[in-house]
Amino acid sequence: MSGKKRRLNRLFRHADGRAILTPIDHGLWYGPMAGIESPVDIARCVIPESDGLLVAPGFARSVADVLPSDCALVLRVGVSTSLSPAQDYESLFADVETALRLDADALVHTLYIGGSRDEQALRDLGQIIKEAERCAMPVLAEFLPLVGAPRAEEVAQWARLGFEMGADMIKTVYTGEPAAYRRVVAGCPLPILIAGGPAVGTPADLLRTVAGALEAGAAGTAIGRRVWQSPQPRRLLQLFGQLMHGQISLEQALAAVQGWS
Repeated sequence: MSGKKRRLNRLFRHADGRAILTPIDHGLWYGPMAGIESPVDIARCVIPESDGLLVAPGFARSVADVLPSDCALVLRVGVSTSLSPAQDYESLFADVETALRLDADALVHTLYIGGSRDEQALRDLGQIIKEAERCAMPVLAEFLPLVGAPRAEEVAQWARLGFEMGADMIKTVYTGEPAAYRRVVAGCPLPILIAGGPAVGTPADLLRTVAGALEAGAAGTAIGRRVWQSPQPRRLLQLFGQLMHGQISLEQALAAVQGWS
């Protein structure tokens, strides 16, 4: 088995090929947000119900002692900040060597297609993929909208772009309708993990989103703040997993969060 396959199998470790990746990289953009002030505390909370964590290098170092060997580590390599005047481009600050030193299983980089620096962003992703391939390191290509809610056709084009450029998996938004999102999944021969977006709506709304994306064929979730800013992060992730692996129905999941704010 190749090194890349072994790394991917750490994240996609279930027989159905689905996974829960929990991003806790938001401190890069927003600082010590509520819920992630203590890296070790939030890591301990979400690790038992996660197949992997998506984090920045500093966070990875701080939780190394509590991260079990069977939990995948996906490393963020680009950043912008909420203090930056432009929000449509993420500058690279880490690379595959950083990932290898931290024993990471994949790299992740975000692109906002349609921004003012598309040319450089695409060049960056190409360089990341090229360097990662030399070390059998998987790459998660993340595509997010600059503003508003994108159409399924737009998301399908983003996902296909990541596949054609040589990424190994995709993280992007769910557009809200399983029928339309099936076209996104059908057009991309890679696992697609859905992003969570801003912390709006209720836990029940989030469970409906997860169920709809799974119905459309998504390979799992990569939802951060809407999990760890919820009243019960670990329980919510547990419900994700039970939905994902066919252990409970959406109705049962919704009943479990009744009364949560």
